[in-house]
Amino acid sequence: MQGRAPETAAEDRPAVDPEEAILCRSCRALVTTAREAVAVTGTHIHTFFNPAGIVFEICCFRRAEGCTVYGEPTNEFAWFAGSHWQYAVCATCQVHLGWFFTTPAYSFFGLIRDRLAFPED
Repeated sequence: MQGRAPETAAEDRPAVDPEEAILCRSCRALVTTAREAVAVTGTHIHTFFNPAGIVFEICCFRRAEGCTVYGEPTNEFAWFAGSHWQYAVCATCQVHLGWFFTTPAYSFFGLIRDRLAFPED
């Protein structure tokens, strides 16, 4: 299943403050903003490893309009209890940026820290 995360019409979106912009490190497209940061299970940043042993440091965001979400939701090797995940890629260059997690109560993006460019970078 392919699709984009829900987004607002361009004319309804407020202008993005450059000090809030979080970009794709690969193509410099806008992915999300600092105001979309959210704590999940008590913290905004998590470190996990996948079944191949690759370690990921991820940052959590309520929304990431610059991501396209794809794949069937799965709970296989889910990092957050009760969650299902799908892949999240840059909508502009298609680089894998992280995952979109859904639980019965909420959803969020877990984006790979070193694949993003933050204002302080």
